[in-house]
Amino acid sequence: MTLTFTVTDSMLEKVEKWDQCKAVDVSGARFSYTFIPSGIGTVVKVHCFVCNRELDITEDWG
Repeated sequence: MTLTFTVTDSMLEKVEKWDQCKAVDVSGARFSYTFIPSGIGTVVKVHCFVCNRELDITEDWG
């Protein structure tokens, strides 16, 4: 079984507006993305490793 999760352009725009942190390691990684499938859609959250904040970028369901 294969699951595919998509981050849309509008989701990326939300992350760019929210992001205020600079990467602190050589890889440049700052975020983890969490996808939570449910019966009515998929919840998408972004976690910043630098400031430990979380942003819900789930798009409207329906």
